[in-house]
Amino acid sequence: MSNNILYLSTYPPRECGLATFTRDVSENIQKKFGQEARAKIIAINEDNSSLYNYGKKVVFNIVEQDIKSYEKAAEKINSMKGISLVNIQHEFGLFGGDYGEHLLRLMELTKKKIVTTLHTVLEDPEEDMKRVVQKIFEYSNKIVVMTENAKEILTRDYEVDAEKIVIIPHGAPNIGFKEKNKIKKQMGFEGKTILLTFGLLSRGKGIEHAIRAMPEIIKQNKEAVYLIVGQTHPKVRLDEGESYRQELKELVVKDNVEENVKFVDKYLTLQEIMEFLKMTDVYLAPSIDQKQICSGTVSYAMGAGKPIIASKNKYNEEVLADNRGIIIKRNSGKSFAKQVNIILASNVLRKNLEKNAFEYSRKMTWANVSTKYFNTFSDITGIEAKIYSKLPRISFKHFAKMTDDFGIIQFSDYSTPDIKSGYTLDDNARALIVATKGYEKYGSKRMLKFADTFLNFIEKCQMKDGMFHNAVDENKEFLDEVGSEDSFGRTLLGTGTVLNSTLPETYRLRAKKILQNTASQSPSIISPRAQADSLIGIINSKNYIPEWNGMKEEMLDSLVSKYENVSSGDWNWFEEYLTYGNSRMPEALFEAQDHFNDVRVPKIAKESMDFLTDTLFIKGKFVPVGQEKWFVKNEDRSFFDQQPIEAAEMTTAFVKAYEKTGNQNYLKKARNTFDWFLGKNSHNQMVYDESTGGCFDGLTKTGVNANQGAEAIVSYLIARLSI
Repeated sequence: MSNNILYLSTYPPRECGLATFTRDVSENIQKKFGQEARAKIIAINEDNSSLYNYGKKVVFNIVEQDIKSYEKAAEKINSMKGISLVNIQHEFGLFGGDYGEHLLRLMELTKKKIVTTLHTVLEDPEEDMKRVVQKIFEYSNKIVVMTENAKEILTRDYEVDAEKIVIIPHGAPNIGFKEKNKIKKQMGFEGKTILLTFGLLSRGKGIEHAIRAMPEIIKQNKEAVYLIVGQTHPKVRLDEGESYRQELKELVVKDNVEENVKFVDKYLTLQEIMEFLKMTDVYLAPSIDQKQICSGTVSYAMGAGKPIIASKNKYNEEVLADNRGIIIKRNSGKSFAKQVNIILASNVLRKNLEKNAFEYSRKMTWANVSTKYFNTFSDITGIEAKIYSKLPRISFKHFAKMTDDFGIIQFSDYSTPDIKSGYTLDDNARALIVATKGYEKYGSKRMLKFADTFLNFIEKCQMKDGMFHNAVDENKEFLDEVGSEDSFGRTLLGTGTVLNSTLPETYRLRAKKILQNTASQSPSIISPRAQADSLIGIINSKNYIPEWNGMKEEMLDSLVSKYENVSSGDWNWFEEYLTYGNSRMPEALFEAQDHFNDVRVPKIAKESMDFLTDTLFIKGKFVPVGQEKWFVKNEDRSFFDQQPIEAAEMTTAFVKAYEKTGNQNYLKKARNTFDWFLGKNSHNQMVYDESTGGCFDGLTKTGVNANQGAEAIVSYLIARLSI
């Protein structure tokens, strides 16, 4: 049986913000959860003469002021099979009757579950408004608002049940950071400093204050251009024509800023909005309404990581707090000019505002907002997705961006490689696994070039005694005398993967030489994680490297001994603490069980893997041990910062456990763990960034770390290729 979700709202091609919001939320829920969340629409029309070329999703129309059409809509809803729930997108002025009370008739007659999203919540309501909102609460199973402020107002001024309220932020596209100059050139603004306001034009926007700021801005920033993008709101145009736009144009002439203020009179597509935002240097939000509880345009600007200067209102006070933007206490041209000039004069301030806004807004991306909506719908109806989220297409876009001719660069500034951070053997050895698995999947020359680069890096890092340097600076100089045991183990794992792959023989011979140089020295490794990585690498190369001289037996015996010495009761583990990369030990034992005649090996592999599973899954979500404080036996564990490497290695360990045991539960757990990247985590936020093909560096207490370094993208791709 299908699980259609019915949305009651305006809908494109009708031109209004609510229509756009409804399209975006419904499409993104269906995109992420597939057939379990197919969208149907009942669209609101202004009157009987309104004709819109709706698509097949729109199954019925309601005429705004016609109470009979609300009753017919209720009949339609009740008769529709497969409808799990009705989501009403509510805005005052959209529905007929006093304060939109016609909607109440539909809600009263509807027999389906209802979730109502309130886009406007006003303080100190008149009694009739309060009554209508209280009735909406009575007929709704859940109420969605977009801010904490909105929830507080509802519980205080409307005296409604707080238990019914769910906070889901306004959605925003996943725009990401882009090179502004390239887009400026494409759009004819090369060399210009772009200030932007976009959205449907109306007097409440307060754009005159930003225009009055331009003379002072130009004195310090001659190349500044203020773009006012968007057509006049259809209802405003119906009531007063283009009088407000004309007044603004006259003000531009009066202030002699014609060359520095430009109007784009057009209803924008999402792609056009994104292009304008990508090239923006500062976003201006001079709204007049201090009671405004939500702003899609400010949300979009935050989502694009823009420094924002905004007037004071309820929404801006909440989302732009904590240095995520600058709020003007009193609307005036002088105030806007002062703050614009301060931001443009300070790269440090600008970058700090960008970073704070971008990281905070990750919870606003449509992928995350759609998840929260679906979870809310699921709580009410019991509908469940067969899979948590569709697997994203495999992309090597960011992987390639992070890799130069020398190797993969260690860190990034957002999604831009930070060459000053240098390179590590750790990252390049694991990147070699990505290139190898990528070649086996796609057989492309591009993957061969990557493999050549990473093998070359490892060759340069290997010393005469078979050990390796780990840290290399931007000038290609080694920063250490010898690398860590962890980097040693990961290098054996990477080169062993090559040797046991379908890469061309020349590549496998290079990996063999690296391993032979190491094996001939019989290095002693103590760290259990390094032993596990090394053991898998040695097993992969066992038929090619006779020089190992019993190293694999030594490492296996050491791992088994560690487990037997520590494991007891409900602590089935190799150490008295859980730190990083824990799952590599059981994975190594699952790998080893076919190569050693020791009944303890598969037993310990299963016990330790099941212990990790029981410890790191909380209410169906993978919650790795955070780096703030490792998990010591009989002590409290930390939950942040969570790292992508943990989800990746747990995923590959579950896949290996399934391959060796045939236990389907391990395969399900592999997918559950991988879903950590897709938002099934402590914050319900995407860690994989589809807009860049990169992966955020981790989950902090407040959300994602917005940087997308080498370890993160390599970890994601290893997990993605294995799943």
